[in-house]
Amino acid sequence: MLNVNAREVTYYINRNEVSFTKMQYDYFSKMFYEGYQDLIDQETFNSYSEDEMNPEHVETNYLEIPMPIGTSIETTAKKLKISKAATTSASTRIATVLNWKGSPTIRSYDVMGSYLDGTQLLSSVNTTISYSGGNYNSNEIQSNSNGFGVSILLPSNGSSINISQTFTVKNGGHVYASYQHATRSVSLTNSKSYTIGYNGYGHVFNFTYGVNNYYDAMSGVDIAV
Repeated sequence: MLNVNAREVTYYINRNEVSFTKMQYDYFSKMFYEGYQDLIDQETFNSYSEDEMNPEHVETNYLEIPMPIGTSIETTAKKLKISKAATTSASTRIATVLNWKGSPTIRSYDVMGSYLDGTQLLSSVNTTISYSGGNYNSNEIQSNSNGFGVSILLPSNGSSINISQTFTVKNGGHVYASYQHATRSVSLTNSKSYTIGYNGYGHVFNFTYGVNNYYDAMSGVDIAV
């Protein structure tokens, strides 16, 4: 009887013709969200080691916040989570994911980023916006030695918005992550009017006085690395 290692059996092939085993598929669902697999090309897939792509190695912290729709009493929710998985004995991959459970009324420049306490960034930051109309990346990053933020222009229409941010840090310390939603229209310049620090919104964003009123002050998530 042929004995086939389950890790080697193709479970799913995405639209970029990247093949996943069941274990690898489950890893990306847990690290990011179900459906993130379809955003991955072969080059990105190859940046993950075989040992890393194990859902048992992923640790995740969540925050779920109710948000009003317009002026009605009906509510929806957006969910923020941060996950980690070791890449080597000295580094850890971080994934921050914001899932919109409803469609935001205001679609301007939101901000997503992290405060790095006792650790440091070892890679570039990749921020991907996926929605019912497609997907795109945002490279509007502002960074310094203790963290970074990325301004994200929400799609003007469409639903099922998922925003993911991934990067690698040195082991040791703590990563605080925040997603701030603009509650009224804000310019790209003003969306970058902040410094990074623990006392900011979500323990990340210290917005300039006045600009802070544009954002919803949503709490953040954090994880030890």
